[in-house]
Amino acid sequence: MKWSEVRERFPHQFVLVEELASHVQDDTVYVDEVAVVRVVPEQEATKTLMQCKDKMFVYHTENEAVVIQLRRRPGLRGRVSAN
Repeated sequence: MKWSEVRERFPHQFVLVEELASHVQDDTVYVDEVAVVRVVPEQEATKTLMQCKDKMFVYHTENEAVVIQLRRRPGLRGRVSAN
């Protein structure tokens, strides 16, 4: 289902979704299609998000698009000594 359809069916709500199709541009993931698992009450949104695995996440339908910034793992700082 396209995100615009999700926004129409579930206005002003948090939804638990599974990413079905996406593309990456630079350090940003643009999600093209999702499958709605269920509506998540506002009080449970953060807890549910923290329990998500793989391609599942919680997102609010007030957002016009599903855009996720990728974080790069920081490298080790300092010198490595050879003993």
